[in-house]
Amino acid sequence: MFDRSFFAGAVTESRLRKWAGDRYFTRGAAYFEEGAVVQMRCDDRGICARVLGTQPYAVRFWQNGRKLGWGCICPIGIEGEFCKHLVATGLAFLTGKHVSDRSEAMVDLESVRTFLKSSTREKLLELVMERAAWDEGLTAELLVAEQAQSHKTARSRGESGK
Repeated sequence: MFDRSFFAGAVTESRLRKWAGDRYFTRGAAYFEEGAVVQMRCDDRGICARVLGTQPYAVRFWQNGRKLGWGCICPIGIEGEFCKHLVATGLAFLTGKHVSDRSEAMVDLESVRTFLKSSTREKLLELVMERAAWDEGLTAELLVAEQAQSHKTARSRGESGK
């Protein structure tokens, strides 16, 4: 379940500016104002968005214990830096813009959920790999999810992380 109070406390404009620095914050704010955050959802995985830059980038904020984790598949984000795409997404979350009402979509997804639950692991892997081969957005989201999982795994081993 999405913990809105956690994210509302963790994602603030002042923190976005601190994490990104003035240069990336200014660029991210411009991206937000220009409507570059084209898709955003808040669910049990955190805040996920697609931000249009030189190409579409997948962005994600997640709860990492009591801390906030983040990731973006842009060159800056891959290096672990807090990029302009994360700023744009954070601002979209703070203002409530680009946050769609997902209740209608969730009803439509029940038949998909039923199909996925009845599928074998091999069939699911095949479906996802076929789709990821031509869908850059899905590939990007999978890479951000992998990054989040790596941080979670490192944390459970007692290694340092975000």
